[in-house]
Amino acid sequence: MKTKCCCWVKSDTHEKDKKISEMEIGLAIGGAFLSSALNVLFDRLAPQGDLPNMFQKHKHHVRLLKKLKMTLRGLQIVLSDAENKQASNPSVRDWLNELRDAVDSAENLIEQVNYEALRLKVEGQHQNFAETSYQQVSDLNLCLSDEFLLNIKDKLEDTIETLKDLQEQIGLLGLKEYFGSPKLETRRPSTSVDDESDIFGRQSEIEDLIDRLLSEDASGKKLTVVPIVGMGGLGKTTLAKAVYNDERVKNHFGLKAWYCVSEGYDALRITKGLLQEIGKFDSKDVHNNLNQLQVKLKESLKEKKFLIVLDDVWNDNYNEWDDLRNTFVQGDIGSKIIVTTRKESVALMMGNEQISMDNLSTEASWSLFKRHAFENMDPMGHPELEEVGNQIAAKCKGLPLALKTLAGMLRSKSEVEEWKRILRSEIWELPHNDIVPALMLSYNDLPAHLKRCFSYCAIFPKDYSFRKEQVIHLWIANGLVQKEDEIIEDSGNQYFLELRSRSLFEKVPNPSVGNIEELFLMHDLINDLAQIASSKLCIRLEESQGSHMLEKSRHLSYSMGEGGEFEKLTTLYKLEQLRTLLPIYIDVNYYSLSKRVLYNILPRLRSLRVLSLSYYNIKELPNDLFIELKLLRFLDISRTKIKRLPDSICVLYNLETLLLSSCADLEELPLQMEKLINLRHLDISNTSLLKMPLHLSKLKSLQVLVGAKFLLSGWRMEDLGEAQNLYGSVSVVELENVVDRREAVKAKMREKNHVDKLSLEWSESSSADNSQTERDILDELRPHKNIKEVEITGYRGTKFPNWLADPLFLKLVQLSIDNCKDCYTLPALGQLPCLKFLSISGMHGITEVTEEFYGSFSSKKPFNCLEKLAFEDMPEWKQWHVLGSGEFPILEKLFIKNCPELSLETPIQLSSLKSFEVSGCPKVGVVFDDAQLFRSQLEGMKQIVELYISYCNSVTFLPFSILPTTLKRIEISRCRKLKLEAPVGEMSMFLEELRVEGSDCIDVISPELLPRARNLRVVSCHNLTRVLIPTATAFLCIWDCENVEKLSVACGGTLMTSLTIGCCSKLKCLPERMQELLPSLKELDLRKCPEIESFPQGGLPFNLQILEISECKKLVNGRKEWRLQRLSQLAIYGCPNLQSLSESALPSSLSKLTIIGCPNLQSLPVKGMPSSLSELHISECPLLTALLEFDKGEYWPNIAQFPTIDIEEECM
Repeated sequence: MKTKCCCWVKSDTHEKDKKISEMEIGLAIGGAFLSSALNVLFDRLAPQGDLPNMFQKHKHHVRLLKKLKMTLRGLQIVLSDAENKQASNPSVRDWLNELRDAVDSAENLIEQVNYEALRLKVEGQHQNFAETSYQQVSDLNLCLSDEFLLNIKDKLEDTIETLKDLQEQIGLLGLKEYFGSPKLETRRPSTSVDDESDIFGRQSEIEDLIDRLLSEDASGKKLTVVPIVGMGGLGKTTLAKAVYNDERVKNHFGLKAWYCVSEGYDALRITKGLLQEIGKFDSKDVHNNLNQLQVKLKESLKEKKFLIVLDDVWNDNYNEWDDLRNTFVQGDIGSKIIVTTRKESVALMMGNEQISMDNLSTEASWSLFKRHAFENMDPMGHPELEEVGNQIAAKCKGLPLALKTLAGMLRSKSEVEEWKRILRSEIWELPHNDIVPALMLSYNDLPAHLKRCFSYCAIFPKDYSFRKEQVIHLWIANGLVQKEDEIIEDSGNQYFLELRSRSLFEKVPNPSVGNIEELFLMHDLINDLAQIASSKLCIRLEESQGSHMLEKSRHLSYSMGEGGEFEKLTTLYKLEQLRTLLPIYIDVNYYSLSKRVLYNILPRLRSLRVLSLSYYNIKELPNDLFIELKLLRFLDISRTKIKRLPDSICVLYNLETLLLSSCADLEELPLQMEKLINLRHLDISNTSLLKMPLHLSKLKSLQVLVGAKFLLSGWRMEDLGEAQNLYGSVSVVELENVVDRREAVKAKMREKNHVDKLSLEWSESSSADNSQTERDILDELRPHKNIKEVEITGYRGTKFPNWLADPLFLKLVQLSIDNCKDCYTLPALGQLPCLKFLSISGMHGITEVTEEFYGSFSSKKPFNCLEKLAFEDMPEWKQWHVLGSGEFPILEKLFIKNCPELSLETPIQLSSLKSFEVSGCPKVGVVFDDAQLFRSQLEGMKQIVELYISYCNSVTFLPFSILPTTLKRIEISRCRKLKLEAPVGEMSMFLEELRVEGSDCIDVISPELLPRARNLRVVSCHNLTRVLIPTATAFLCIWDCENVEKLSVACGGTLMTSLTIGCCSKLKCLPERMQELLPSLKELDLRKCPEIESFPQGGLPFNLQILEISECKKLVNGRKEWRLQRLSQLAIYGCPNLQSLSESALPSSLSKLTIIGCPNLQSLPVKGMPSSLSELHISECPLLTALLEFDKGEYWPNIAQFPTIDIEEECM
């Protein structure tokens, strides 16, 4: 099941503020962050700290620091009382808000002074810094400039005066001192109750829902919608999950998909999400073309019996629901949709027979409460706790979320009086709107350090799935974690486990295939609670635009979008106190970031501690950016296209965490990285071009290094052995430099328990003198048993050591063996208990895959968890021995490439196989040419969906009529002798995609020669002359078929929405009567068709929205006759004769204009651009470069208002 995807909610600000003011009655809010800021200040002002030592020769400054500390102490001791009184006393609330601003300002000031201390420590302006670079500041007898001292003195005095004024109001407000113990509460962590625990009291609803799903409608309706309705926290999603995962339901439906809709209804996002869920979303698809995506979804569901769950639906607009419902109506009879919703109006609109969720019975409530509150204890052994617990459970009024959350809190409390205090709380009697008292009690019971960490999570949108490590990094960077362990991340991990044990975080079930990481989320009501508890300090930008909340915020997130973000982020100009700026990505995709954000907005946010630029398509950063953001502690530049970091990053002396993972273009790190004296966590994983510099060893504070790459031409095995800070992935390269077993032992690989992925690589040019020595070396590089992924490349031995197939590797899920040319046998990998992905390539010594590959026979089937298997580049491999004993029971993908001697005459029984790819295997290709042999091979592949055949010249014919109807995607590529023949019998299959490429024997494409396909691509068929477009085709691409002279539409027209024609040099015209025969066409892409002079008589279809033209000289010259008044996107590429564009050439409906590779284009009608235009992309037009220059060009004032501007592939 798909993880819940994030969604942004635009709420009515007045209603939200009203709700929050009511809720504040029951919550002691806001103070958690204030106490955190005070803790940071006291740490900085400690007598043994750098600051007092720094000013030791300046007595007046020392006195000011002491005065500041005393004033803060005086305020701190009334903070607890103020938090409790603020809800009922507006004056106290205002006082707390002023105190928060004053303390934040004081913290920023002290942090700036501390930064100066760090700078002096690093730069070493005194006493031979080169020899004493890491001495204490006090040892250096530092000297500060008079200007700096005067500036600090004035600011300190102003800050103290402000705080003194607030201190003087304490008596007037009646605030009392409270000397509570500041020690952290330590609770025993519990993980025995899993998120997927048993469901209590819902068996009748489960059976009712299953019966409805399995029953066929008497009237033969193709689609039935079953709404589940009830208030938040009743378990609607839990009920839907239980049914969705029931074996009876799994076996009944051919296709299943789960998608969380949430409050912000977005048809594009829903459609894209469902396509991703069923495995039909292609990153090449037009990302924001709703029509194309809905057509694709509709065709993907056509004639299939499917079950779709739309979770957490709020939108009750009938027209929008009807538009979405139309994508589902062509499924097979018996298709069902489950909808979960809190709104009765949604249930009535979407379905007739709803399931209404009631509160749990008293008995079920007690069972659920008992399971979570008593952990492994027997309640009968604690009769007093059982009696009070029964009364508390009754007060939760049968709400599962409240029962589970409150029970999680009480699990750590063993004293009866503690339980009674919860039972007697006044909160049970307060108004609470959507947030039940049990949740309020759970929050108020949290110790201060957990309150602030939980409140911070209000920054995440509802239904957003987050990683544990991500959250811990953010907490630490904002000073929310107090260091108790040697590694502060361990303390943060304890905090996280505490919150999860109280059911405030839920584990996301069933992460996507290949995703090893655990994901978590917060229930909507828990998220609401966090928002209120954060007192508007942690907000989401989309929910706060135009609200006073934005000005108060310290921590802000926003959803990433396509427009470069400038328009969205202009509101941040004034947020000088902002500490966190966190973009949230929804799709795994690169986004543009405007230069105006990098140069004009970010440098103003000088208080930032956390900045993420992950997933932005940025290649460089302003060199002086980090000079302004000197207080940064966390910087995430992962998954960007950056090539090198600016040198100014080395002045981030406070930086603790730097994430550079998956920066595929990153070539080097700055030479002065050792200046980052507080850097504790560095992630350089998946940066293939980056060589790990030796000077990283000078980072004295580094505790966690992820993605380390040791090149043994520079590093030594001793260096690897001494590196105790290795986490995540580790690569050891140039292993041919290791002499023998004794040297390999020095790496101490078995001790590195935090390493998840190990890559071992020998250079390709190296050769082995002694095979046994090579085996001994690899044997000593055996990883710790916690390893999850292993890659071995270029190994020079003839046999592998035994550890490679050791079943004690219980976490090993991925194994890759590449270019081990001298090995003549494969290890017994079939007995690795959890292996999911196996790749074997470049094994030139293998002639047979024998029974040894499967391992010794046991109760478990060989490769019982394997999902993907790939063999590649094995020139001598001839035979694959098949056991026929149920091996590969869940294998879904099989790839065999460049194995020229392999034949598959014996059918392989792969009942779960969905994707089969064969490339460069001519003897396997013979099987496809023999209809009877081919049929017998496919009989064991009952779930096959995708078939790919390439570079098999023995294939001359593909018997489409006998292929399984389960197939949805077929690709035949570079099979030169392939012919298309009318089949004997009817072709009943309907394909999602059919691609025919590189055949020299195809001269005609017509409907009777091919199965019906929604997406048809014909590429590099050089003898093709005519194409008759089949009626079922929605997407057609004809590419590199230079002899095509005629393109026509089958009688009756088609529902085609997209047409691409490229590199067809003899094609002179488009199909006649396009307007009549292709009424649904929305996208037309013409490239390198130099003979096309004009569009057909009568023009293009009225609904055309996107037109792209590249290197079509004659067509561009006649652009005045285009008459495209409904066009929304126009792109012109590679037209050297184009000198100007007139206003009349640009339709008034245009929203996006792209011009690339027009070297003689001299001007643009910038003053007459359509008012609808929002995106402008110009590249490789040298005569326009100066006119469009950022902030300087003549055209800039006229285009600066466009939300998205890309000049020379740089987002402005």
